[in-house]
Amino acid sequence: MPYKFNSARRIKKKKTNATVDYVSQEEVTRKRKYIALSGNASKGDMLLEEVDALRREKSSTDTESPVLYIHNLVGTGMVKSSNGLLDLKCMSSLIPNSVFHKQKFAAITIRLESPTCTALLFTSGKMVLTGCKTYIECIACALQVVALLRNNMRGTKFQLCSVCIQNMVGNVDLNLTGGASINLHRMQSEHGLYCTYQKKMFPGLIYRPDNSPIVLLIFTSGKIVVTGGKSVCDMQAGWHVLWPFVQRYVTQK
Repeated sequence: MPYKFNSARRIKKKKTNATVDYVSQEEVTRKRKYIALSGNASKGDMLLEEVDALRREKSSTDTESPVLYIHNLVGTGMVKSSNGLLDLKCMSSLIPNSVFHKQKFAAITIRLESPTCTALLFTSGKMVLTGCKTYIECIACALQVVALLRNNMRGTKFQLCSVCIQNMVGNVDLNLTGGASINLHRMQSEHGLYCTYQKKMFPGLIYRPDNSPIVLLIFTSGKIVVTGGKSVCDMQAGWHVLWPFVQRYVTQK
Protein backbone atom coordinates (compact mmCIF):
# COMPACT_ATOMS: atom_id res chain seq x y z
CA MET A 1 0.00 0.00 0.00
CA PRO A 2 1.27 3.49 -0.74
CA TYR A 3 2.14 5.62 2.25
CA LYS A 4 -0.38 8.32 3.10
CA PHE A 5 0.98 11.49 4.65
CA ASN A 6 -0.97 12.50 7.74
CA SER A 7 -0.93 16.31 7.73
CA ALA A 8 -2.92 16.46 10.98
CA ARG A 9 -0.37 14.56 13.10
CA ARG A 10 0.59 16.17 16.37
CA ILE A 11 4.15 17.00 17.38
CA LYS A 12 5.26 15.84 20.79
CA LYS A 13 7.86 17.25 23.12
CA LYS A 14 10.19 15.15 25.20
CA LYS A 15 8.69 13.42 28.19
CA THR A 16 9.28 15.13 31.50
CA ASN A 17 8.23 13.52 34.79
CA ALA A 18 6.19 10.90 32.92
CA THR A 19 3.89 13.51 31.35
CA VAL A 20 3.54 14.46 27.69
CA ASP A 21 2.91 18.02 26.55
CA TYR A 22 1.75 18.77 23.01
CA VAL A 23 3.11 21.72 21.08
CA SER A 24 0.35 24.21 20.33
CA GLN A 25 -0.74 24.65 16.75
CA GLU A 26 0.10 28.35 16.95
CA GLU A 27 3.67 27.56 17.95
CA VAL A 28 4.12 24.93 15.26
CA THR A 29 2.78 27.11 12.46
CA ARG A 30 4.57 30.28 13.52
CA LYS A 31 4.47 32.58 10.55
CA ARG A 32 7.50 34.08 8.93
CA LYS A 33 7.56 36.89 6.47
CA TYR A 34 9.91 37.55 3.59
CA ILE A 35 10.72 41.09 2.64
CA ALA A 36 12.49 42.33 -0.45
CA LEU A 37 15.04 45.08 -0.20
CA SER A 38 15.84 47.53 -2.98
CA GLY A 39 17.16 46.02 -6.15
CA ASN A 40 17.46 42.28 -6.45
CA ALA A 41 18.89 41.80 -2.98
CA SER A 42 16.61 39.96 -0.58
CA LYS A 43 16.72 39.28 3.09
CA GLY A 44 16.21 35.97 4.80
CA ASP A 45 13.01 35.01 6.52
CA MET A 46 12.16 37.17 9.51
CA LEU A 47 9.90 36.76 12.50
CA LEU A 48 6.81 38.93 12.77
CA GLU A 49 8.34 41.02 15.54
CA GLU A 50 11.41 41.76 13.41
CA VAL A 51 9.29 42.84 10.45
CA ASP A 52 7.25 45.20 12.62
CA ALA A 53 10.43 46.70 14.07
CA LEU A 54 11.84 47.25 10.58
CA ARG A 55 8.66 48.99 9.48
CA ARG A 56 8.74 51.30 12.50
CA GLU A 57 12.36 52.16 11.79
CA LYS A 58 11.61 52.91 8.13
CA SER A 59 8.57 55.06 8.94
CA SER A 60 10.58 57.06 11.47
CA THR A 61 13.26 57.90 8.89
CA ASP A 62 10.77 58.91 6.17
CA THR A 63 9.99 62.62 5.97
CA GLU A 64 6.31 63.38 5.65
CA SER A 65 5.51 65.61 2.73
CA PRO A 66 3.03 68.51 3.06
CA VAL A 67 -0.56 67.66 2.19
CA LEU A 68 -1.54 67.84 -1.47
CA TYR A 69 -5.10 68.98 -2.16
CA ILE A 70 -6.62 68.16 -5.55
CA HIS A 71 -9.06 70.93 -6.51
CA ASN A 72 -9.68 70.46 -10.22
CA LEU A 73 -9.50 67.85 -12.95
CA VAL A 74 -10.10 67.73 -16.68
CA GLY A 75 -12.01 64.77 -17.99
CA THR A 76 -13.18 63.72 -21.44
CA GLY A 77 -16.12 61.62 -22.52
CA MET A 78 -17.93 60.43 -25.60
CA VAL A 79 -21.68 60.75 -26.23
CA LYS A 80 -23.28 58.82 -29.07
CA SER A 81 -26.52 59.93 -30.72
CA SER A 82 -28.96 57.90 -32.79
CA ASN A 83 -28.96 60.74 -35.35
CA GLY A 84 -25.19 60.72 -35.80
CA LEU A 85 -23.80 64.25 -35.40
CA LEU A 86 -25.21 66.45 -32.64
CA ASP A 87 -27.29 69.52 -33.47
CA LEU A 88 -25.70 72.04 -31.11
CA LYS A 89 -27.87 74.96 -32.22
CA CYS A 90 -31.01 73.04 -31.37
CA MET A 91 -29.52 71.96 -28.03
CA SER A 92 -28.70 75.52 -27.03
CA SER A 93 -32.34 76.52 -27.44
CA LEU A 94 -33.66 73.59 -25.39
CA ILE A 95 -31.09 72.91 -22.65
CA PRO A 96 -31.00 75.36 -19.68
CA ASN A 97 -27.72 77.01 -18.62
CA SER A 98 -26.17 76.43 -22.04
CA VAL A 99 -24.38 78.81 -24.41
CA PHE A 100 -23.47 78.26 -28.05
CA HIS A 101 -21.78 80.78 -30.37
CA LYS A 102 -20.59 78.99 -33.48
CA GLN A 103 -18.54 81.97 -34.67
CA LYS A 104 -16.56 82.07 -31.40
CA PHE A 105 -16.26 78.42 -30.38
CA ALA A 106 -17.24 75.13 -31.98
CA ALA A 107 -18.74 73.58 -28.82
CA ILE A 108 -21.78 74.20 -26.67
CA THR A 109 -21.06 75.16 -23.06
CA ILE A 110 -23.28 73.54 -20.42
CA ARG A 111 -22.94 74.61 -16.78
CA LEU A 112 -23.97 72.26 -13.98
CA GLU A 113 -24.55 73.25 -10.35
CA SER A 114 -24.30 70.04 -8.34
CA PRO A 115 -21.54 69.05 -8.56
CA THR A 116 -20.12 72.27 -9.98
CA CYS A 117 -18.87 71.54 -13.47
CA THR A 118 -18.60 73.03 -16.94
CA ALA A 119 -19.11 70.71 -19.90
CA LEU A 120 -18.07 71.41 -23.48
CA LEU A 121 -19.93 69.28 -26.02
CA PHE A 122 -18.83 69.12 -29.67
CA THR A 123 -20.76 68.11 -32.76
CA SER A 124 -18.87 64.80 -32.95
CA GLY A 125 -20.09 63.85 -29.47
CA LYS A 126 -16.79 64.48 -27.72
CA MET A 127 -17.21 66.08 -24.31
CA VAL A 128 -14.75 67.93 -22.05
CA LEU A 129 -15.53 68.24 -18.33
CA THR A 130 -13.80 70.77 -16.07
CA GLY A 131 -14.29 71.83 -12.46
CA CYS A 132 -14.75 68.43 -10.83
CA LYS A 133 -12.59 67.35 -7.91
CA THR A 134 -12.90 63.56 -8.17
CA TYR A 135 -13.39 60.95 -10.86
CA ILE A 136 -16.77 60.05 -9.37
CA GLU A 137 -17.95 63.66 -9.74
CA CYS A 138 -16.71 63.62 -13.33
CA ILE A 139 -18.81 60.54 -14.13
CA ALA A 140 -21.83 62.05 -12.35
CA CYS A 141 -21.57 65.24 -14.41
CA ALA A 142 -21.28 63.28 -17.66
CA LEU A 143 -24.43 61.34 -16.74
CA GLN A 144 -26.21 64.62 -15.95
CA VAL A 145 -25.36 65.98 -19.40
CA VAL A 146 -26.73 62.83 -21.05
CA ALA A 147 -29.88 63.08 -18.89
CA LEU A 148 -30.40 66.71 -20.02
CA LEU A 149 -30.09 65.64 -23.65
CA ARG A 150 -32.60 62.83 -23.21
CA ASN A 151 -35.13 64.97 -21.34
CA ASN A 152 -35.00 67.97 -23.67
CA MET A 153 -34.50 66.31 -27.06
CA ARG A 154 -37.30 63.80 -27.40
CA GLY A 155 -37.12 61.26 -30.19
CA THR A 156 -33.31 61.03 -30.12
CA LYS A 157 -31.42 58.39 -28.19
CA PHE A 158 -28.21 59.33 -26.39
CA GLN A 159 -25.64 57.03 -24.83
CA LEU A 160 -22.58 57.78 -22.69
CA CYS A 161 -19.75 55.60 -24.00
CA SER A 162 -16.71 56.53 -21.90
CA VAL A 163 -15.32 58.94 -19.32
CA CYS A 164 -11.62 59.29 -18.50
CA ILE A 165 -9.33 61.77 -16.76
CA GLN A 166 -6.83 63.71 -18.85
CA ASN A 167 -5.28 66.00 -16.24
CA MET A 168 -5.47 66.77 -12.52
CA VAL A 169 -4.53 69.97 -10.73
CA GLY A 170 -3.65 70.24 -7.05
CA ASN A 171 -2.01 72.70 -4.72
CA VAL A 172 0.36 72.56 -1.76
CA ASP A 173 0.99 75.29 0.80
CA LEU A 174 4.27 74.95 2.70
CA ASN A 175 3.14 77.58 5.25
CA LEU A 176 6.58 79.18 5.43
CA THR A 177 7.07 81.43 8.46
CA GLY A 178 9.80 83.64 9.86
CA GLY A 179 10.77 85.10 6.51
CA ALA A 180 11.49 81.72 4.93
CA SER A 181 11.17 81.37 1.15
CA ILE A 182 12.06 79.10 -1.73
CA ASN A 183 15.22 80.08 -3.59
CA LEU A 184 14.06 79.86 -7.19
CA HIS A 185 17.23 81.45 -8.60
CA ARG A 186 19.44 78.70 -7.14
CA MET A 187 17.02 76.03 -8.34
CA GLN A 188 17.17 77.51 -11.84
CA SER A 189 20.96 77.69 -11.86
CA GLU A 190 21.45 74.12 -10.62
CA HIS A 191 18.66 72.44 -12.63
CA GLY A 192 18.23 74.75 -15.59
CA LEU A 193 17.63 71.82 -17.95
CA TYR A 194 14.36 70.98 -16.20
CA CYS A 195 13.31 74.48 -15.13
CA THR A 196 11.57 77.38 -16.85
CA TYR A 197 11.85 80.64 -14.92
CA GLN A 198 11.50 84.17 -16.26
CA LYS A 199 10.84 86.41 -13.29
CA LYS A 200 10.01 89.50 -15.34
CA MET A 201 7.26 87.67 -17.22
CA PHE A 202 5.90 85.30 -14.54
CA PRO A 203 6.85 84.96 -10.84
CA GLY A 204 6.62 81.15 -10.76
CA LEU A 205 9.17 78.50 -11.71
CA ILE A 206 8.02 75.52 -13.78
CA TYR A 207 9.87 72.32 -12.90
CA ARG A 208 9.51 69.36 -15.28
CA PRO A 209 11.55 66.43 -13.93
CA ASP A 210 12.39 63.31 -15.89
CA ASN A 211 10.46 60.09 -15.22
CA SER A 212 7.81 61.89 -13.20
CA PRO A 213 4.07 61.97 -13.92
CA ILE A 214 3.67 65.51 -12.55
CA VAL A 215 4.89 69.05 -13.16
CA LEU A 216 5.46 71.61 -10.40
CA LEU A 217 4.73 75.32 -10.53
CA ILE A 218 6.70 76.75 -7.61
CA PHE A 219 6.44 80.24 -6.10
CA THR A 220 8.85 81.96 -3.72
CA SER A 221 6.15 82.26 -1.05
CA GLY A 222 5.90 78.47 -0.70
CA LYS A 223 2.77 78.02 -2.78
CA ILE A 224 3.10 75.11 -5.20
CA VAL A 225 0.76 73.99 -7.96
CA VAL A 226 0.96 70.31 -8.91
CA THR A 227 -0.40 69.20 -12.27
CA GLY A 228 0.08 66.62 -15.01
CA GLY A 229 -1.17 63.49 -13.26
CA LYS A 230 -4.03 61.39 -14.57
CA SER A 231 -4.87 59.72 -11.27
CA VAL A 232 -4.73 60.47 -7.55
CA CYS A 233 -1.96 57.88 -7.23
CA ASP A 234 0.16 59.74 -9.82
CA MET A 235 -0.33 63.03 -7.99
CA GLN A 236 0.37 61.76 -4.47
CA ALA A 237 3.29 59.51 -5.41
CA GLY A 238 4.88 62.13 -7.66
CA TRP A 239 4.66 64.84 -4.99
CA HIS A 240 6.03 62.50 -2.30
CA VAL A 241 9.10 61.83 -4.47
CA LEU A 242 9.71 65.50 -5.36
CA TRP A 243 9.17 66.96 -1.89
CA PRO A 244 12.78 66.30 -0.69
CA PHE A 245 14.03 68.12 -3.80
CA VAL A 246 11.88 71.18 -3.07
CA GLN A 247 12.79 71.07 0.62
CA ARG A 248 16.49 71.57 -0.19
CA TYR A 249 15.76 75.05 -1.55
CA VAL A 250 13.75 76.35 1.38
CA THR A 251 15.94 79.04 2.93
CA GLN A 252 15.58 81.03 6.12
CA LYS A 253 15.95 84.79 6.07
